[in-house]
Amino acid sequence: MERDYLLEIGCEEIPAGFVGPALWFGGQQFEEMLRKARLSFRKVDIYGTPRRLTYVVRGLAEVQEASRETVLGPPKSVGFDAAGKPTKAATGFAKSQGVDVSALSVFPTDRGEYLGYVREEAARPVREILPKIAADFLPAIPFKKSMRWADLDVRFARPVHWIVSLYGGEVLPFPFGNITAGRTTYGHRFLSPAAIDLPATENYFDRLAEAKVFVDLEVRKEKIRAGIREIEKRTGMRWVEDEPLVETVANLVEFPVVLMGRFEEKYLALPREVLVTSMRNNQKYFVLEDANGGLYPAFAFVSNMVVPDDGVVVAGNERVLRARLSDAEFYYWDDLKKPLFDRTEALKKVLFQADMGTYWEKVERMAGIAEYVASVGFPAKAKECRRAAFLSKADLTTGVIKEFPELQGVMGRHYASKTGETAEVAQSVFEHYLPKGQSDDLPSTDVGTAVAIADKIDMVCGCFGVGLIPTGTADPYGLRRHTLGILSILEARKLRIPLEGLVDLSLGTLAPKLKSPAAEVRRKVLEFVAARYLNLLVSQGVPADLVEAALAAGLTDVVDLRARIDALVAFRADAAFEPLAEVFKRAINITKAYDGPLAVSEKLFEHGEETALHKAAADVAGRVAAAAKDGRYAEAFREMAALQPLVSAFFEKVLVMAKDEKVRNNRLALLKGLSAAFSAVADFSKVGSSGQSKTA
Repeated sequence: MERDYLLEIGCEEIPAGFVGPALWFGGQQFEEMLRKARLSFRKVDIYGTPRRLTYVVRGLAEVQEASRETVLGPPKSVGFDAAGKPTKAATGFAKSQGVDVSALSVFPTDRGEYLGYVREEAARPVREILPKIAADFLPAIPFKKSMRWADLDVRFARPVHWIVSLYGGEVLPFPFGNITAGRTTYGHRFLSPAAIDLPATENYFDRLAEAKVFVDLEVRKEKIRAGIREIEKRTGMRWVEDEPLVETVANLVEFPVVLMGRFEEKYLALPREVLVTSMRNNQKYFVLEDANGGLYPAFAFVSNMVVPDDGVVVAGNERVLRARLSDAEFYYWDDLKKPLFDRTEALKKVLFQADMGTYWEKVERMAGIAEYVASVGFPAKAKECRRAAFLSKADLTTGVIKEFPELQGVMGRHYASKTGETAEVAQSVFEHYLPKGQSDDLPSTDVGTAVAIADKIDMVCGCFGVGLIPTGTADPYGLRRHTLGILSILEARKLRIPLEGLVDLSLGTLAPKLKSPAAEVRRKVLEFVAARYLNLLVSQGVPADLVEAALAAGLTDVVDLRARIDALVAFRADAAFEPLAEVFKRAINITKAYDGPLAVSEKLFEHGEETALHKAAADVAGRVAAAAKDGRYAEAFREMAALQPLVSAFFEKVLVMAKDEKVRNNRLALLKGLSAAFSAVADFSKVGSSGQSKTA
């Protein structure tokens, strides 16, 4: 027989951002624990509010499945001696299984006969094992932060006040801190605070709904949407749909009541972003606009209460927003009294990072790099790029940004435009922060492109230079994101800026700040950049081994790298690819230890294959180098392929590691020189065998 199992953890208000992950990841973890215990069920449904996390196991069988497992130990030949008596290996294995050695049997396998033991576990009732699983599950629910309370030796997101553990109508009790799980839950904290004894699992949702609690997040979200649609009908305005905010607000309330407040029309003179940030980010209000997309001086908000007079609640929310908008209004008009460029001097007093100096020092470094980027891609805009670099951080000194730091760049663009900067320079103040993520927009202007690259390479090289290097689990300065941003911008804009040169320029501007030798920092940064480019291309479906082969030839500009990699990917489909890769891998591997001169003497040749390869290699190497220099990589790989038969014949007829040292070194020099010439295009030793292409 199957029944539903209800586990509800009631606690003080959990932060909205904690609820979703605790339910989703917690639900998956609970399922895994149940399956590991051999429990049969259909699914685990998850529900939650700020005051409760609920997991409902649907169709849970009353008895776990029995278990029969064969555990193999040592081979029979190891477990018994010549006389057929158990060895220490056999007795040790038996002891580890908790049985006498006489209980072991011999089992035939593909690898021969092995000693083993059939371990059987009888099926146990759910009521015997589920309380232990639930008790172990509660501490395992994932939270960003957890806490202790009172003098209890347990942790949770917030103090736990009750636990419901019901299998159908049967209580499955277990302890957690000073709470013992039972059948008692509680309704809305203010509207229906009395205890509720649940007769059975199926009564849970109806009884809580009567007590002014909608446990299902989707129900609360729909009630919020419906309430806002009612406001749309009343006002003739439209809601700026915002599903992430709907979910956030739904996780702040148990009984959503949607109301509308207003603000004074004079505040519409403020930039839209200021108003939206005040309402959405700070107050969790929903924005309304007219048919033309202009903001309407009103907002929708969600209360967790039913009160006799809604006007009191509305007035309180209007008062809070009015105070915020009043401050924003004062700062905004005060900021406009001074041109944005005149504010750059104030950056000398704003610390960027303790070891990397002030923001003034940062924008000075950025200015030189932005000019360099412009000189390569759009020389006529070099002065604009330099000016934009200084402007890029100037809004950090404004009053609005101190009040709304999330508007960095947005307000800088606005102030730049309002105080006389050109449209492109003003736009660059916003765009230099782009992209903020892998799927975000890239800068659309030349000036924005230059300043964005300058900002990001300064951050990457600066952090590496002062020892703030990302680890496998932590990247507090977003260096991976910044590096991917640089690579994406360079590729999208087809800017042929050598990556090594860009790093060298940035490290040059950072020279007084470096805590390690510049060469060491340079090596680490370039390795980091190469790794990020590898990951980027692999995420796009490019085989990792081919990317590694191309990157091993050096970090040139991204346009050149992409052309080389694309040609190598196309060449892999050619029948000549695999034989070429194999012979050059062999050549590279056999010459790894050779560090002698690369001069080759024809007088030391003993075979015609040596002469043929040497004569052809010089011509082919020259043609390969010329093709690669012009970016004709498909042609370069075809030239390499033409040499493959001669290299194969060389290996077949010639003993490279000859006894005569001079002959041996001469042959190694021939192969080393050839490998070095071709490795400048692609290192075939990085290429996986057919069907075994490496992945990142």
